[in-house]
Amino acid sequence: MTLLIGLDLGTTSIKAALFDAETGRIVRVAARPTPTQHPRPDWSEHGPEAFWQAAAECLAEVAAQAGGRPVAGLAISSLAEAGVPLDRAGRPLYPIIAWYDRRSEPQAAWVEGRVSVAELYAITGQRASTSFSLTKILWLRENAPQAYAQMAHWLPVSAYVLYRLCGALATDYTIAARTLLFDQGRLGWSQRLLDEFGIDGGILPTPLPGGSVVGGLTAQAARITGLPAGTPCCLGGHDHLCAALACGAAQPAAAADSTGSAQALIFLLPRFLPDPALAAGGFACYAYLLPGVFVLKGGLKAAGSAIEWLARLLSGPQPDYVALEGEAREGVGRRRGPLWLPHLLGSGSPQADRSAKAALVGAQLEHGRGDIFRGLLEALACWTRHNLEVMSAATGLSYTALTLTGGTTRLRLLSQLKADLLGCPVTVPEIPEAAAAGAALLAGLGVGVYASAAEAAAAPTYPRSIFTPDSARTAWYDDLYRAAYLPLYDALWATNRALDGTRG
Repeated sequence: MTLLIGLDLGTTSIKAALFDAETGRIVRVAARPTPTQHPRPDWSEHGPEAFWQAAAECLAEVAAQAGGRPVAGLAISSLAEAGVPLDRAGRPLYPIIAWYDRRSEPQAAWVEGRVSVAELYAITGQRASTSFSLTKILWLRENAPQAYAQMAHWLPVSAYVLYRLCGALATDYTIAARTLLFDQGRLGWSQRLLDEFGIDGGILPTPLPGGSVVGGLTAQAARITGLPAGTPCCLGGHDHLCAALACGAAQPAAAADSTGSAQALIFLLPRFLPDPALAAGGFACYAYLLPGVFVLKGGLKAAGSAIEWLARLLSGPQPDYVALEGEAREGVGRRRGPLWLPHLLGSGSPQADRSAKAALVGAQLEHGRGDIFRGLLEALACWTRHNLEVMSAATGLSYTALTLTGGTTRLRLLSQLKADLLGCPVTVPEIPEAAAAGAALLAGLGVGVYASAAEAAAAPTYPRSIFTPDSARTAWYDDLYRAAYLPLYDALWATNRALDGTRG
C-alpha cells in the first residue's frame, strides 16, 4: 500500500485525507472547523496558531490510521489569497485576514488607480480585488505599521502551514497567482509591481510548479503530527484547481465547476491569455497546477453559501435540504419564477460588479418556499451557462461536458439543472474531499508514484454520476435564460446604484 496525504485548508473546514495510491481511494479523512473570528462588523480573521493546530490535529488523526506505514508524500490544497506576516524568527505578527474580508477596499481601488486594469491583467492575469494578498499587505502597511515594519515574510496560508511542516519558504504557481504580484509570462514575482507598490520581493516565498518536493517533515513537526520525520512535503495548489485535477482535468479544453462556499468555474488553456475583455469581465487567467497548462477562471463569491443562507431562512437553523429539494422539484420546467439574480457578494464574472446585489423577482402569493429555493438553483445554473458561453467565445474552445465537484453536488437537482441549462452532460465524480485528493495526487506526482500528470489525474477509482440534459427542459430553460435571466442584471443596475446612494 502506497500512502499519500492531501491536506485541504478550506474556508469553513480543514481536512486531511489519507489516499491509497494502489486502490485510488481515500481511506481516512480527518476534519476540524476552520478557526474564524469576527472582531468587527464585516471583518473575518483566522488565528495563525489556531489554524496551524487544526491542520496538525487533522494530520495526526490520519497518521494514526496509517498505522506506522510510511507516507510517500504530502501536499496542501488551500484557499488561495489569505496570508500570514511573519517576523525573522517565523512568528506571526497579525491575524490571517480572510480572503473574503473586504476591509482592504480602499487599497484595491488605489491599486487600480496606480496601474491600469489592462497592464495589471497583462502581467498577473487578474484585476484588483480585496481578496488578493497585495491589498492585504497594503492594508497592513497603513493600519498596522508596527507589524508591517517587522515583517520579514509574507506567506500564503498554505505556504505558512508548509513552513511549519518542513521549514521551506515556497509556494506553487496557482497560489502565487492569487497574490496579484505574480508575472504569468515569466512565472516569477513581478519586479514592475513590487517597485510600483514599494514592496520588498524578499518577503515572498519561492514560486515553483505544483508537485515540487520542497523539503522533509522536521523532527518537531513529526512529534506534533505523528508522521515520520523526513516525510516528503510537496507543493499543492489552489483548492478549486486541486479538486478539478482529482476529477480528471489535465488537458486544455477541460471544463470544471468547483462549488463550495464560492463557485469557481475553470476552463483549461494551452497558453496565457491576457485579453483586456476578460479582465473587464472579472475573469482570471493564470498558470494551472501542471506545466504548460493555464486556467481561465470565472467566479461567484456566494454560491454554496447563498444556498445555505436561503435554506436557513426557509427551513430553520438546521435546514431540511431533502424537503426543500423535493418541493423545488415540483416546479422544475413548468413554473416560470420566481427567479433570483444570485449576487449576494457582488456579481462575480462576467460583469465584475462589486456593487451588484441579489434580487428575487417574479414572486407571487401562490409561490411557496420550494419555488423560492428552486429559483435560486435555477439562477446558479444560469450563471454557470452565462460564464461558460463567455469563456468559450473568448478562447475559441467549445465545452462539450462539465465536471462538477464540491459540497453543492449533494443537491442532485442543481446538477440536473446545470445539465438542462447547458444542454450537455454533467459529470459528478463521487470523490469524497476532491480538493484533498487532488493535493495527494500532486504529492504522488512529485515523489514519483505517478509517472505523468495524465496518470495522476486518472488515478482515482471512484464512480461517477452522469446527468444528461432533458431535451424538453433544455428548450424550456433556454427561453427562461435568454428572456428572463440575461436581461435581469441590466434591468436592476440603476436600482442597485440607487441603493448605494450613487448614480453611475
